Amino acid sequence: MNVRPLARVCGLLGGLCWVARWVLGGGTVGDVLQWAGLVLLFVGLFGLGTALVNKGEVWLQVIVGVAFPLLVWSVVEVLHASGDPVVIDAVVGVMIAATCVLALGPRGEGGQRPPRRHAGAHAR
Repeated sequence: MNVRPLARVCGLLGGLCWVARWVLGGGTVGDVLQWAGLVLLFVGLFGLGTALVNKGEVWLQVIVGVAFPLLVWSVVEVLHASGDPVVIDAVVGVMIAATCVLALGPRGEGGQRPPRRHAGAHAR
């Protein structure tokens, strides 16, 4: 079973939660959106991280899948010091949601990537 599309949908929804938190402001609803978005973004980034590794290397997929969200989180925490954390989270949410939308897009017939065309001296 391929869980990557599910992870990408989670990333999209998590990004939208953080944007909605910025639009709606603080309070209890903002806290719920922050934590729901954080969990959904972790799942989405986990899926994007596993896509960086070949499918045969399951152990490496798990390591990269966990490390990728932690890397993004550390960058976001550094950015929080330079401005309003809610606005920064909203911008990061938009970026991750856009990445997940692009990753969900069509890839040719059967969900496969189209074959690469090599245009070099050896191509015929």
